[in-house]
Amino acid sequence: MKSRLLVAGTALLLVAIAARGTSPVRYAQPPPVDDTAVEVPPSLEVEAVPDYGAGPVGASLVLVYGVLSLAAVVAFVALLWTLFGRRKRRPRGRDVVPVTDADAVDGPPSEVFVDGARAALHELRAREGGPPGDAVVAAWLRLERAAADSGVTRLDHQTSTEFTGSLLDRYRVDESATAALRGAYQRARFGTGEVTEADARTATTALATIVRDLG
Repeated sequence: MKSRLLVAGTALLLVAIAARGTSPVRYAQPPPVDDTAVEVPPSLEVEAVPDYGAGPVGASLVLVYGVLSLAAVVAFVALLWTLFGRRKRRPRGRDVVPVTDADAVDGPPSEVFVDGARAALHELRAREGGPPGDAVVAAWLRLERAAADSGVTRLDHQTSTEFTGSLLDRYRVDESATAALRGAYQRARFGTGEVTEADARTATTALATIVRDLG
């Protein structure tokens, strides 16, 4: 669009210069008037105005006018270009795969995450009485807090449980241990099933495996 306007403005400028200030339209000439019959008093005589249209002065005026017009067109196009900007084109034929921060973690787990897992295991083993489901929930929530404080940023679409599981997967923790502990937590937290003393012992064994793999 910008290049077309520049070409059009340049063409108009060239036409104006070629015309040298004269009009391309030819008008019919009026019949000659016999001015000998009318006498004009000397006081009413008007001096002839010099014609700049065909001389160098007229050509200069046309050139200046053309340059100013072209500059105005360019300025207008630049203003539109600035206001609307360029539309970003999305790449075609390529699928963009999002990478989570947990996938981008290098090296061993942080000490904060490992210490949190150890503290959760200690609390689960040291429990005395009470509903076993509550102890399992407390252990998993302690593990979630350790994951949140590990220095890895959780993505917006991830829940705390999903984020903690992604970290355990990243650090190559035994998948069956993670599934056992998380399953017992979800049954106790959301009431999808009863959590017995046997389930609590299974969760304790799973958490011990998690701590071993993290260390």
